[in-house]
Amino acid sequence: MSPLPPFDPETQCPPPGRFPVTLAEVEEALVRADAFKGSTTRPELWEQFATHRQMVECLVGSVGRLWIAGSFVSGKLDPSDVDVTYLLEASAYQAVAQDPDDVAYLYNLADREWCAKQGMRVDAYILSLPATEEFAALGLTGAMATEDAEVFQQLGLYDEIWQRCRMGNGRRRGYVEVTL
Repeated sequence: MSPLPPFDPETQCPPPGRFPVTLAEVEEALVRADAFKGSTTRPELWEQFATHRQMVECLVGSVGRLWIAGSFVSGKLDPSDVDVTYLLEASAYQAVAQDPDDVAYLYNLADREWCAKQGMRVDAYILSLPATEEFAALGLTGAMATEDAEVFQQLGLYDEIWQRCRMGNGRRRGYVEVTL
């Protein structure tokens, strides 16, 4: 049984929302499921995404969570790429930002054209998670990390983007979240 709810018949996507799954569940539901046995792209895209994820992890040390969205998280038999947002722990994100070479490499990993030239059809976005870890600190003046207001705005922006349907008319879709 799939960890994802049934796809909406009209959009061929999960209903709106963020669905927590494991990487193994994503692979089972969106690569190996009977509905995708005839896909010519899904297994290859999954391997390319795995390579990309390993490259990001080698650079930053670890990835806290990731969001996978777009046509890969739909009923489309042959999606053209994997859309992913890597959510890095604030300390890992800040550490990479200290080294210009690491920043350049991270920029490349988030550049769709660069990834395609490397044989990876991955459309990646790389965001920091909030540095403020205690929920109670968010409401206290001066307790929230200075950069967290922008971090929360970016997270909200990408959450909104991943729930939008290309077909418009106010239709919304879901996506998956993997905690690593």
